[in-house]
Amino acid sequence: MKKITCKTWLTWWFCLTAIVVTCRGGEVYAQQVKASMDSAAILVGHQTQIKLEVVQDKDQTVIPPALKDTLVKGIEVLKISTPDTIVLNESKLQINSQLLVTSFDSGFYYIPPFKFIQGEDTLKTNSLSLKVVTLDIDTTGAKFFDIKPVMNAPFVWKDYLMPVLWVLLALLIIAAGIYIYYRYKNRKPLLGSQPVVPLLPAHVRALQALEKIKGEKLWQNNREKEYYTQVTDILRQYIFERFNINALEMTSSEILDKIKVLHEYNSVYDNLKQILITADFVKFAKWKPLPEDNEVSMVNAMLFVSQTKEEELDNSSENQEVSDVENNGESIKKAENEHPANKK
Repeated sequence: MKKITCKTWLTWWFCLTAIVVTCRGGEVYAQQVKASMDSAAILVGHQTQIKLEVVQDKDQTVIPPALKDTLVKGIEVLKISTPDTIVLNESKLQINSQLLVTSFDSGFYYIPPFKFIQGEDTLKTNSLSLKVVTLDIDTTGAKFFDIKPVMNAPFVWKDYLMPVLWVLLALLIIAAGIYIYYRYKNRKPLLGSQPVVPLLPAHVRALQALEKIKGEKLWQNNREKEYYTQVTDILRQYIFERFNINALEMTSSEILDKIKVLHEYNSVYDNLKQILITADFVKFAKWKPLPEDNEVSMVNAMLFVSQTKEEELDNSSENQEVSDVENNGESIKKAENEHPANKK
């Protein structure tokens, strides 16, 4: 059996010590930081990636190097990726990051080690080198060509679809605005056209409205103010349409002054005066008229309208007018008979 010398024991002891120091969790880590490159040689303007790996304890903090736009003169950093963390075991983490670099000048570049800070210690990666080469250009007997002219891009209808749609939408909105303005200006309905209903003469509509109020029996239910308000409103509207007098905005005295100027209607002036004065007392002085006064007011209102109506020149219109007021004829005759001037 061979004897184990002291030199052999020392060699084994150093090997075991190195294995114990570097082995944890069944894995071996030769170093904590490392740098590698996808390609050590690129063409001018091409790109390559530099990979940085850091192995650290979970409870440690390792500060990466502060990178700028250039690593060294001639090598530019285009992009720095987000660090990717990999769990190696219960106590170890591996953090990977990538740098996308390029160069626009040919030559051989030396990239010094990347420095990481761990507490008070500085960890350095291995250094790298990058060779940047250009394409060989044959200038011997080569034919030189001029710069190519500007080429027109092919027509793609999708590129113009959205602008065309926006223009059409704007034109549609403008057309709708013009249409609405035109219809509003001419007092027409916005959608379509409504059937034209022939408007009855002013005196026919006034007599019909008075007859309706008479049937509602307002003053009989102690609603004298509402009764006289509706009667005078009908008369004011009739005067406005018949004589073009803005009676809706006038006081009772102003209306009477305008009617008095029309000499051919002096016979009905007193009738209108009785209605307006009585209405003013009821609406503003809270006067409660007698039932006879209320009846006389309705009779005078119908007489005023029937005696001041506009005579129709067209026979067909006259026949229509007679047909429209036929239902009111008996009421008017009855009103004339019931008038205090005709009672004995």
